[in-house]
Amino acid sequence: MKTLLYKSCFLFLLFPFLFLSCEKPAPQLPTKPQEETLHTVRFKLKGFSTSITPLASPHSLSLSRLSSLGAPSLVSAMPLEPSPQEQYVYFWSFNEENLLPDIAINTSSASISFQAADTSPGFTAGYGLSPYPAGRSLSLKGLQSLVITMPLTGVSEISKLAFDVGSSGTGPKNFSLYFSTDNGNSYTLLSADNQFANTKDNARNSYEFNLSDLRTIIQAQRLTIKIEPFEGERGDANDFDPNRGTFKLDNFRLSGIYNQDRPGEPTDNISKIHYFIFNADDHLLALQGSTTFNPSDEGVDLSFKLSSGSYYAFITSNVSKAELLLPQVLTTASDLYLSNRFSNHDAHIFGAHIPHLEVNSNTQIDVSLKRYFSQVKFEFTDEEDLAHVRKISIHSEHAPLVYTPFSTSPSSVEDEATNIVFYPLFNSDHKSLSFNQFIGDVSNPVELGYVVNVYDEDDTLLRTFTVSSSIKNNVQLLFKGKLLVDADKQNQFQIEWNQAWDDNRTETF
Repeated sequence: MKTLLYKSCFLFLLFPFLFLSCEKPAPQLPTKPQEETLHTVRFKLKGFSTSITPLASPHSLSLSRLSSLGAPSLVSAMPLEPSPQEQYVYFWSFNEENLLPDIAINTSSASISFQAADTSPGFTAGYGLSPYPAGRSLSLKGLQSLVITMPLTGVSEISKLAFDVGSSGTGPKNFSLYFSTDNGNSYTLLSADNQFANTKDNARNSYEFNLSDLRTIIQAQRLTIKIEPFEGERGDANDFDPNRGTFKLDNFRLSGIYNQDRPGEPTDNISKIHYFIFNADDHLLALQGSTTFNPSDEGVDLSFKLSSGSYYAFITSNVSKAELLLPQVLTTASDLYLSNRFSNHDAHIFGAHIPHLEVNSNTQIDVSLKRYFSQVKFEFTDEEDLAHVRKISIHSEHAPLVYTPFSTSPSSVEDEATNIVFYPLFNSDHKSLSFNQFIGDVSNPVELGYVVNVYDEDDTLLRTFTVSSSIKNNVQLLFKGKLLVDADKQNQFQIEWNQAWDDNRTETF
Protein backbone atom coordinates (compact mmCIF):
# COMPACT_ATOMS: atom_id res chain seq x y z
CA MET A 1 0.00 0.00 0.00
CA LYS A 2 2.84 2.36 0.83
CA THR A 3 4.54 1.46 -2.45
CA LEU A 4 1.43 2.45 -4.40
CA LEU A 5 1.21 5.69 -2.45
CA TYR A 6 4.88 6.50 -3.21
CA LYS A 7 4.36 5.81 -6.92
CA SER A 8 1.30 8.05 -7.01
CA CYS A 9 3.17 10.92 -5.37
CA PHE A 10 6.08 10.46 -7.74
CA LEU A 11 3.85 10.59 -10.81
CA PHE A 12 2.04 13.63 -9.39
CA LEU A 13 5.33 15.48 -9.01
CA LEU A 14 6.67 14.31 -12.39
CA PHE A 15 3.61 15.29 -14.45
CA PRO A 16 4.12 19.11 -14.37
CA PHE A 17 7.78 18.64 -15.30
CA LEU A 18 6.84 16.48 -18.30
CA PHE A 19 4.17 19.00 -19.32
CA LEU A 20 6.58 21.92 -19.18
CA SER A 21 9.32 20.00 -20.98
CA CYS A 22 6.92 19.25 -23.88
CA GLU A 23 5.65 22.83 -24.18
CA LYS A 24 6.97 24.75 -27.25
CA PRO A 25 8.97 27.84 -26.45
CA ALA A 26 7.03 31.07 -27.06
CA PRO A 27 8.17 32.91 -30.20
CA GLN A 28 10.13 36.07 -29.56
CA LEU A 29 8.27 39.29 -30.23
CA PRO A 30 9.82 41.53 -32.87
CA THR A 31 11.92 44.19 -31.26
CA LYS A 32 10.95 47.79 -31.87
CA PRO A 33 13.63 50.18 -33.05
CA GLN A 34 15.29 51.71 -30.08
CA GLU A 35 14.78 55.44 -29.68
CA GLU A 36 18.53 55.72 -29.17
CA THR A 37 19.12 54.69 -32.81
CA LEU A 38 17.29 57.79 -34.02
CA HIS A 39 18.88 61.22 -34.02
CA THR A 40 17.18 64.60 -33.95
CA VAL A 41 17.83 66.70 -37.04
CA ARG A 42 16.96 70.38 -36.76
CA PHE A 43 16.83 72.72 -39.74
CA LYS A 44 16.95 76.40 -38.84
CA LEU A 45 15.21 77.99 -41.81
CA LYS A 46 15.69 81.61 -42.77
CA GLY A 47 15.69 83.82 -45.81
CA PHE A 48 12.02 83.58 -46.74
CA SER A 49 9.64 86.52 -46.38
CA THR A 50 6.29 87.44 -47.85
CA SER A 51 7.40 91.06 -48.05
CA ILE A 52 8.63 92.34 -51.40
CA THR A 53 10.99 95.25 -50.79
CA PRO A 54 14.04 96.59 -52.62
CA LEU A 55 17.44 96.15 -51.06
CA ALA A 56 18.13 98.93 -48.59
CA SER A 57 21.21 101.12 -48.66
CA PRO A 58 23.52 101.03 -45.62
CA HIS A 59 22.16 104.42 -44.56
CA SER A 60 18.48 103.57 -44.92
CA LEU A 61 16.14 103.18 -42.00
CA SER A 62 15.70 99.65 -40.75
CA LEU A 63 12.54 97.67 -41.40
CA SER A 64 10.75 95.86 -38.58
CA ARG A 65 7.88 93.43 -39.19
CA LEU A 66 6.08 92.42 -36.02
CA SER A 67 2.86 90.54 -35.45
CA SER A 68 3.18 90.60 -31.67
CA LEU A 69 5.69 91.41 -28.97
CA GLY A 70 5.35 88.08 -27.21
CA ALA A 71 4.30 89.73 -23.98
CA PRO A 72 2.61 87.54 -21.37
CA SER A 73 -0.46 89.78 -21.37
CA LEU A 74 -1.40 88.99 -24.98
CA VAL A 75 -5.12 88.49 -25.51
CA SER A 76 -6.97 86.98 -28.44
CA ALA A 77 -8.97 89.15 -30.76
CA MET A 78 -12.68 89.39 -30.08
CA PRO A 79 -14.61 86.83 -32.18
CA LEU A 80 -16.42 88.59 -35.00
CA GLU A 81 -20.02 87.49 -35.48
CA PRO A 82 -21.57 87.75 -38.97
CA SER A 83 -24.16 90.49 -39.24
CA PRO A 84 -26.06 92.38 -41.96
CA GLN A 85 -25.31 95.54 -39.99
CA GLU A 86 -22.16 97.62 -40.26
CA GLN A 87 -19.55 96.87 -37.60
CA TYR A 88 -15.82 97.04 -37.00
CA VAL A 89 -14.20 94.30 -39.05
CA TYR A 90 -10.79 95.32 -37.66
CA PHE A 91 -9.90 97.36 -34.58
CA TRP A 92 -6.57 98.04 -32.88
CA SER A 93 -6.63 99.77 -29.46
CA PHE A 94 -2.98 98.92 -28.56
CA ASN A 95 -4.09 98.85 -24.90
CA GLU A 96 -2.34 95.51 -24.34
CA GLU A 97 0.93 97.03 -25.59
CA ASN A 98 1.25 94.68 -28.55
CA LEU A 99 0.43 94.80 -32.26
CA LEU A 100 -2.45 92.31 -32.17
CA PRO A 101 -5.92 93.54 -33.21
CA ASP A 102 -8.72 93.67 -30.63
CA ILE A 103 -11.27 92.82 -33.33
CA ALA A 104 -10.39 90.94 -36.50
CA ILE A 105 -11.80 88.66 -39.16
CA ASN A 106 -8.45 86.92 -39.49
CA THR A 107 -6.01 87.34 -36.62
CA SER A 108 -3.28 85.11 -38.08
CA SER A 109 -2.87 87.10 -41.30
CA ALA A 110 -3.57 90.63 -40.04
CA SER A 111 -0.28 92.41 -39.47
CA ILE A 112 1.45 95.71 -38.78
CA SER A 113 4.89 96.58 -40.14
CA PHE A 114 6.86 99.79 -40.14
CA GLN A 115 10.04 101.45 -41.33
CA ALA A 116 11.53 103.72 -38.70
CA ALA A 117 14.75 104.97 -37.12
CA ASP A 118 13.93 102.96 -33.99
CA THR A 119 12.92 99.40 -34.89
CA SER A 120 11.33 98.74 -31.48
CA PRO A 121 7.72 99.90 -31.17
CA GLY A 122 6.81 101.93 -28.11
CA PHE A 123 3.51 102.45 -26.34
CA THR A 124 2.44 105.65 -24.66
CA ALA A 125 -0.75 107.24 -23.31
CA GLY A 126 -3.59 106.75 -25.77
CA TYR A 127 -6.90 108.31 -26.76
CA GLY A 128 -10.17 106.88 -25.52
CA LEU A 129 -12.88 105.60 -27.88
CA SER A 130 -15.95 104.03 -26.30
CA PRO A 131 -16.15 101.28 -25.18
CA TYR A 132 -12.33 101.22 -25.05
CA PRO A 133 -10.55 103.32 -22.40
CA ALA A 134 -7.76 105.71 -23.35
CA GLY A 135 -5.21 103.07 -22.37
CA ARG A 136 -2.18 103.02 -24.64
CA SER A 137 -1.29 103.99 -28.20
CA LEU A 138 1.41 102.87 -30.64
CA SER A 139 4.39 105.25 -30.63
CA LEU A 140 7.12 105.09 -33.30
CA LYS A 141 10.30 107.18 -33.35
CA GLY A 142 11.60 108.41 -36.69
CA LEU A 143 8.72 106.81 -38.59
CA GLN A 144 9.05 106.71 -42.36
CA SER A 145 6.14 104.43 -43.23
CA LEU A 146 3.55 102.34 -41.38
CA VAL A 147 1.74 99.45 -43.09
CA ILE A 148 -1.40 97.65 -41.83
CA THR A 149 -2.59 94.53 -43.67
CA MET A 150 -6.14 93.18 -43.25
CA PRO A 151 -7.61 90.08 -45.00
CA LEU A 152 -11.15 90.67 -46.27
CA THR A 153 -12.56 87.16 -46.66
CA GLY A 154 -16.26 87.23 -45.77
CA VAL A 155 -16.64 91.01 -46.09
CA SER A 156 -19.38 92.11 -48.49
CA GLU A 157 -19.02 95.87 -47.96
CA ILE A 158 -16.33 98.25 -46.75
CA SER A 159 -17.57 101.64 -45.58
CA LYS A 160 -14.84 103.64 -43.86
CA LEU A 161 -11.39 103.75 -42.33
CA ALA A 162 -10.75 105.82 -39.20
CA PHE A 163 -7.99 106.38 -36.66
CA ASP A 164 -6.47 108.87 -34.23
CA VAL A 165 -2.95 110.23 -34.57
CA GLY A 166 -0.64 112.62 -32.76
CA SER A 167 3.05 113.37 -32.53
CA SER A 168 5.72 114.82 -30.30
CA GLY A 169 6.80 118.45 -30.61
CA THR A 170 9.49 117.48 -33.12
CA GLY A 171 7.38 114.83 -34.82
CA PRO A 172 5.53 114.96 -38.16
CA LYS A 173 2.34 117.03 -38.42
CA ASN A 174 1.02 115.71 -41.73
CA PHE A 175 0.81 112.41 -43.58
CA SER A 176 -0.14 110.83 -46.89
CA LEU A 177 -2.42 107.80 -46.98
CA TYR A 178 -2.29 104.96 -49.53
CA PHE A 179 -4.04 101.64 -50.05
CA SER A 180 -3.11 98.45 -51.87
CA THR A 181 -5.11 95.41 -52.97
CA ASP A 182 -2.14 93.36 -54.23
CA ASN A 183 -0.18 92.72 -51.03
CA GLY A 184 1.65 96.02 -51.21
CA ASN A 185 3.18 95.42 -54.63
CA SER A 186 1.60 98.71 -55.76
CA TYR A 187 -0.23 101.47 -53.91
CA THR A 188 -2.99 103.93 -54.80
CA LEU A 189 -3.02 107.37 -53.20
CA LEU A 190 -6.09 107.81 -51.00
CA SER A 191 -5.32 111.20 -49.46
CA ALA A 192 -2.14 113.21 -50.04
CA ASP A 193 -2.52 116.04 -47.51
CA ASN A 194 -3.75 115.38 -43.96
CA GLN A 195 -2.39 118.33 -41.99
CA PHE A 196 -2.87 118.07 -38.22
CA ALA A 197 -5.46 120.53 -36.98
CA ASN A 198 -3.90 120.42 -33.50
CA THR A 199 -0.11 120.63 -33.66
CA LYS A 200 0.57 120.65 -29.92
CA ASP A 201 2.70 117.96 -28.35
CA ASN A 202 0.85 114.58 -28.60
CA ALA A 203 -2.51 116.30 -29.19
CA ARG A 204 -5.27 114.18 -30.69
CA ASN A 205 -6.17 114.44 -34.38
CA SER A 206 -9.01 112.24 -35.65
CA TYR A 207 -9.42 111.17 -39.28
CA GLU A 208 -12.10 109.29 -41.20
CA PHE A 209 -11.98 108.20 -44.84
CA ASN A 210 -14.88 107.00 -46.96
CA LEU A 211 -14.02 103.75 -48.78
CA SER A 212 -17.50 102.74 -49.93
CA ASP A 213 -16.94 103.88 -53.53
CA LEU A 214 -13.68 101.97 -53.99
CA ARG A 215 -14.92 98.83 -55.70
CA THR A 216 -11.49 97.26 -56.05
CA ILE A 217 -11.14 97.01 -52.28
CA ILE A 218 -14.13 94.74 -51.73
CA GLN A 219 -13.08 92.58 -54.67
CA ALA A 220 -9.64 92.09 -53.14
CA GLN A 221 -8.56 89.29 -50.83
CA ARG A 222 -6.91 91.74 -48.47
CA LEU A 223 -6.53 95.46 -47.91
CA THR A 224 -3.18 97.06 -47.12
CA ILE A 225 -3.06 100.60 -45.73
CA LYS A 226 0.15 102.64 -45.73
CA ILE A 227 0.72 105.86 -43.76
CA GLU A 228 3.69 108.04 -44.72
CA PRO A 229 4.14 110.96 -42.28
CA PHE A 230 6.03 114.13 -43.16
CA GLU A 231 6.91 117.49 -41.63
CA GLY A 232 3.72 119.44 -42.26
CA GLU A 233 2.94 122.93 -41.02
CA ARG A 234 4.48 123.26 -37.55
CA GLY A 235 1.98 125.61 -35.84
CA ASP A 236 2.61 125.28 -32.09
CA ALA A 237 5.25 122.59 -32.60
CA ASN A 238 9.03 122.70 -32.57
CA ASP A 239 11.26 122.22 -35.59
CA PHE A 240 10.82 118.87 -37.31
CA ASP A 241 13.32 116.12 -36.41
CA PRO A 242 12.80 113.13 -38.77
CA ASN A 243 14.96 110.83 -36.64
CA ARG A 244 13.90 111.70 -33.09
CA GLY A 245 10.33 112.89 -33.51
CA THR A 246 7.63 110.34 -32.61
CA PHE A 247 4.37 109.52 -34.38
CA LYS A 248 1.54 107.90 -32.41
CA LEU A 249 -1.42 105.91 -33.71
CA ASP A 250 -4.51 104.78 -31.81
CA ASN A 251 -7.99 103.33 -32.39
CA PHE A 252 -7.20 102.15 -35.91
CA ARG A 253 -10.45 100.71 -37.27
CA LEU A 254 -12.01 99.48 -40.49
CA SER A 255 -15.82 99.36 -40.72
CA GLY A 256 -17.94 97.24 -43.04
CA ILE A 257 -20.38 94.35 -43.32
CA TYR A 258 -19.12 90.87 -42.49
CA ASN A 259 -21.29 88.08 -43.95
CA GLN A 260 -19.05 85.09 -43.24
CA ASP A 261 -16.93 83.33 -45.79
CA ARG A 262 -17.46 83.88 -49.47
CA PRO A 263 -18.61 80.63 -51.11
CA GLY A 264 -15.83 78.62 -52.65
CA GLU A 265 -13.00 80.70 -51.20
CA PRO A 266 -10.50 79.46 -48.64
CA THR A 267 -10.95 81.25 -45.34
CA ASP A 268 -7.29 81.60 -44.43
CA ASN A 269 -3.95 81.85 -46.11
CA ILE A 270 -1.96 78.66 -46.38
CA SER A 271 1.36 78.96 -44.58
CA LYS A 272 3.03 75.60 -44.93
CA ILE A 273 6.50 74.07 -45.16
CA HIS A 274 7.04 70.76 -47.00
CA TYR A 275 10.21 68.71 -46.52
CA PHE A 276 11.53 65.63 -48.36
CA ILE A 277 14.50 63.53 -47.17
CA PHE A 278 16.13 60.95 -49.48
CA ASN A 279 18.74 58.22 -48.89
CA ALA A 280 22.03 59.16 -50.51
CA ASP A 281 22.85 55.60 -51.63
CA ASP A 282 19.66 54.49 -53.40
CA HIS A 283 17.78 57.85 -53.68
CA LEU A 284 14.67 56.34 -52.08
CA LEU A 285 12.41 58.51 -49.98
CA ALA A 286 13.40 58.23 -46.33
CA LEU A 287 11.05 60.77 -44.79
CA GLN A 288 8.60 63.45 -45.85
CA GLY A 289 6.22 65.75 -44.03
CA SER A 290 4.75 69.22 -43.74
CA THR A 291 4.09 71.74 -41.02
CA THR A 292 2.46 75.14 -40.71
CA PHE A 293 4.40 78.27 -39.76
CA ASN A 294 3.98 81.98 -39.14
CA PRO A 295 5.17 83.93 -42.22
CA SER A 296 5.97 86.98 -40.12
CA ASP A 297 8.62 85.07 -38.13
CA GLU A 298 12.20 85.86 -39.10
CA GLY A 299 13.19 82.20 -38.77
CA VAL A 300 11.54 78.79 -38.40
CA ASP A 301 12.88 75.65 -36.69
CA LEU A 302 12.01 72.35 -38.37
CA SER A 303 12.81 69.16 -36.40
CA PHE A 304 12.49 65.45 -37.18
CA LYS A 305 14.29 62.16 -36.39
CA LEU A 306 16.49 60.04 -38.66
CA SER A 307 18.65 56.97 -38.15
CA SER A 308 22.38 57.16 -38.81
CA GLY A 309 23.21 57.46 -42.48
CA SER A 310 23.78 59.72 -45.48
CA TYR A 311 20.91 61.73 -46.90
CA TYR A 312 20.02 64.77 -48.98
CA ALA A 313 16.93 66.94 -48.71
CA PHE A 314 14.60 69.45 -50.35
CA ILE A 315 12.46 72.03 -48.51
CA THR A 316 9.81 74.39 -49.85
CA SER A 317 7.51 76.93 -48.20
CA ASN A 318 4.17 78.20 -49.48
CA VAL A 319 2.26 81.27 -48.35
CA SER A 320 -0.81 81.66 -50.55
CA LYS A 321 -4.49 80.83 -50.96
CA ALA A 322 -3.97 77.38 -52.51
CA GLU A 323 -1.93 74.24 -51.96
CA LEU A 324 1.12 73.54 -54.08
CA LEU A 325 0.93 70.96 -56.86
CA LEU A 326 3.02 68.03 -55.57
CA PRO A 327 3.12 64.31 -56.51
CA GLN A 328 0.52 62.18 -54.74
CA VAL A 329 2.86 59.17 -54.75
CA LEU A 330 6.56 59.69 -54.14
CA THR A 331 9.12 56.85 -54.12
CA THR A 332 12.41 58.23 -55.37
CA ALA A 333 13.94 61.69 -55.64
CA SER A 334 13.38 61.77 -59.39
CA ASP A 335 9.62 61.55 -58.76
CA LEU A 336 9.53 64.88 -56.93
CA TYR A 337 8.10 67.90 -58.71
CA LEU A 338 6.68 71.25 -57.63
CA SER A 339 4.25 73.63 -59.33
CA ASN A 340 1.66 76.32 -58.63
CA ARG A 341 -1.59 77.24 -60.32
CA PHE A 342 -1.33 80.43 -62.36
CA SER A 343 -4.53 81.76 -60.77
CA ASN A 344 -2.84 81.54 -57.34
CA HIS A 345 -1.05 84.73 -58.31
CA ASP A 346 -0.27 86.06 -54.82
CA ALA A 347 1.74 82.94 -53.89
CA HIS A 348 5.08 83.43 -52.15
CA ILE A 349 6.97 80.17 -52.71
CA PHE A 350 10.51 79.64 -51.43
CA GLY A 351 12.76 76.60 -51.43
CA ALA A 352 16.19 75.15 -50.67
CA HIS A 353 18.35 72.10 -51.39
CA ILE A 354 20.44 70.36 -48.73
CA PRO A 355 22.82 68.34 -50.95
CA HIS A 356 24.66 66.52 -48.13
CA LEU A 357 23.20 65.47 -44.80
CA GLU A 358 25.33 63.17 -42.65
CA VAL A 359 23.49 61.91 -39.57
CA ASN A 360 25.39 60.10 -36.79
CA SER A 361 24.28 62.23 -33.86
CA ASN A 362 21.86 65.05 -33.12
CA THR A 363 22.41 67.62 -35.88
CA GLN A 364 21.52 71.26 -36.48
CA ILE A 365 21.83 72.91 -39.90
CA ASP A 366 21.21 76.50 -41.00
CA VAL A 367 19.19 76.58 -44.22
CA SER A 368 18.59 79.71 -46.33
CA LEU A 369 15.59 79.60 -48.62
CA LYS A 370 15.37 81.57 -51.86
CA ARG A 371 12.50 82.82 -53.99
CA TYR A 372 11.09 80.28 -56.43
CA PHE A 373 8.97 82.94 -58.10
CA SER A 374 9.39 86.21 -59.96
CA GLN A 375 7.23 89.30 -59.88
CA VAL A 376 5.58 90.43 -63.12
CA LYS A 377 4.44 94.04 -63.18
CA PHE A 378 2.64 96.13 -65.80
CA GLU A 379 3.20 99.87 -65.71
CA PHE A 380 1.02 101.88 -68.09
CA THR A 381 2.37 105.16 -69.47
CA ASP A 382 -0.88 106.53 -70.93
CA GLU A 383 -1.16 110.28 -70.40
CA GLU A 384 -4.95 110.19 -70.68
CA ASP A 385 -7.29 109.08 -67.93
CA LEU A 386 -7.76 105.31 -67.58
CA ALA A 387 -10.67 105.50 -65.14
CA HIS A 388 -13.02 103.84 -67.65
CA VAL A 389 -10.85 100.69 -67.65
CA ARG A 390 -12.63 98.46 -65.15
CA LYS A 391 -11.34 94.95 -65.88
CA ILE A 392 -8.09 93.45 -67.12
CA SER A 393 -7.68 89.71 -67.64
CA ILE A 394 -4.27 88.11 -68.11
CA HIS A 395 -3.99 84.65 -69.65
CA SER A 396 -0.76 82.65 -69.56
CA GLU A 397 0.31 81.47 -73.01
CA HIS A 398 3.17 79.36 -71.73
CA ALA A 399 2.66 75.84 -70.39
CA PRO A 400 2.39 75.47 -66.60
CA LEU A 401 5.88 75.69 -65.13
CA VAL A 402 6.96 72.58 -63.23
CA TYR A 403 10.15 72.40 -61.17
CA THR A 404 11.89 69.03 -60.69
CA PRO A 405 14.65 69.43 -58.06
CA PHE A 406 16.37 66.09 -58.72
CA SER A 407 15.53 65.24 -62.31
CA THR A 408 16.32 66.66 -65.73
CA SER A 409 13.30 64.96 -67.27
CA PRO A 410 10.44 67.42 -67.77
CA SER A 411 7.22 66.87 -65.86
CA SER A 412 3.78 68.25 -66.64
CA VAL A 413 0.73 69.12 -64.59
CA GLU A 414 -2.79 70.09 -65.54
CA ASP A 415 -3.73 73.66 -64.72
CA GLU A 416 -7.16 74.74 -65.88
CA ALA A 417 -6.97 78.04 -63.97
CA THR A 418 -4.69 79.90 -66.41
CA ASN A 419 -6.40 83.27 -66.11
CA ILE A 420 -6.10 86.17 -63.67
CA VAL A 421 -8.70 88.94 -63.51
CA PHE A 422 -7.95 92.38 -62.07
CA TYR A 423 -10.46 95.14 -61.32
CA PRO A 424 -8.15 98.16 -61.28
CA LEU A 425 -8.88 101.60 -59.93
CA PHE A 426 -6.57 103.72 -62.04
CA ASN A 427 -5.90 107.39 -61.41
CA SER A 428 -3.15 109.86 -62.28
CA ASP A 429 -0.88 108.44 -59.55
CA HIS A 430 -1.60 104.77 -60.04
CA LYS A 431 -1.54 103.00 -63.41
CA SER A 432 0.00 99.62 -62.68
CA LEU A 433 -0.75 96.05 -61.59
CA SER A 434 1.38 93.05 -60.69
CA PHE A 435 1.34 89.34 -59.85
CA ASN A 436 3.75 86.56 -58.88
CA GLN A 437 4.84 83.95 -61.42
CA PHE A 438 6.10 80.62 -60.06
CA ILE A 439 9.25 79.42 -61.83
CA GLY A 440 11.25 77.17 -59.48
CA ASP A 441 15.03 77.38 -59.11
CA VAL A 442 16.44 77.47 -62.63
CA SER A 443 19.87 78.21 -64.10
CA ASN A 444 18.54 79.16 -67.54
CA PRO A 445 15.76 81.67 -68.27
CA VAL A 446 12.31 80.28 -69.04
CA GLU A 447 9.97 81.64 -71.70
CA LEU A 448 6.92 83.52 -70.42
CA GLY A 449 4.03 84.80 -72.50
CA TYR A 450 0.78 86.54 -71.57
CA VAL A 451 -2.36 87.60 -73.42
CA VAL A 452 -3.87 90.77 -71.94
CA ASN A 453 -7.54 91.69 -72.46
CA VAL A 454 -8.77 95.15 -71.44
CA TYR A 455 -12.46 95.88 -70.71
CA ASP A 456 -14.50 98.96 -69.82
CA GLU A 457 -17.28 99.34 -67.23
CA ASP A 458 -19.79 97.71 -69.63
CA ASP A 459 -17.51 94.69 -70.03
CA THR A 460 -16.80 95.73 -73.62
CA LEU A 461 -13.43 94.57 -74.93
CA LEU A 462 -11.22 97.61 -75.55
CA ARG A 463 -7.98 95.93 -76.53
CA THR A 464 -6.11 92.62 -76.70
CA PHE A 465 -2.33 92.39 -76.82
CA THR A 466 0.43 89.93 -75.97
CA VAL A 467 3.74 90.33 -74.15
CA SER A 468 6.61 87.91 -73.63
CA SER A 469 10.03 87.65 -72.06
CA SER A 470 12.58 85.14 -70.76
CA ILE A 471 13.56 85.30 -67.09
CA LYS A 472 14.81 83.19 -64.19
CA ASN A 473 13.38 83.03 -60.68
CA ASN A 474 13.90 85.87 -58.18
CA VAL A 475 13.53 88.54 -60.87
CA GLN A 476 11.26 91.58 -61.06
CA LEU A 477 9.98 91.83 -64.63
CA LEU A 478 8.38 95.12 -65.68
CA PHE A 479 6.33 95.54 -68.86
CA LYS A 480 6.11 99.26 -69.52
CA GLY A 481 4.02 100.96 -72.19
CA LYS A 482 0.63 102.37 -73.16
CA LEU A 483 -2.43 100.36 -72.20
CA LEU A 484 -4.79 101.86 -74.78
CA VAL A 485 -3.67 102.56 -78.35
CA ASP A 486 -5.35 102.53 -81.76
CA ALA A 487 -5.43 99.11 -83.34
CA ASP A 488 -3.40 100.26 -86.36
CA LYS A 489 -0.61 101.76 -84.23
CA GLN A 490 2.50 99.76 -83.50
CA ASN A 491 3.01 99.52 -79.76
CA GLN A 492 5.71 97.71 -77.82
CA PHE A 493 6.17 97.38 -74.10
CA GLN A 494 9.55 98.15 -72.62
CA ILE A 495 10.91 95.30 -70.50
CA GLU A 496 12.98 95.89 -67.37
CA TRP A 497 14.56 93.77 -64.61
CA ASN A 498 14.88 95.05 -61.05
CA GLN A 499 18.29 94.74 -59.40
CA ALA A 500 16.66 94.70 -55.97
CA TRP A 501 16.13 91.00 -56.61
CA ASP A 502 18.68 88.77 -58.35
CA ASP A 503 17.85 90.63 -61.54
CA ASN A 504 15.43 93.11 -63.04
CA ARG A 505 14.15 93.68 -66.52
CA THR A 506 11.94 96.15 -68.38
CA GLU A 507 10.33 95.55 -71.75
CA THR A 508 8.23 97.92 -73.83
CA PHE A 509 4.92 97.01 -75.39
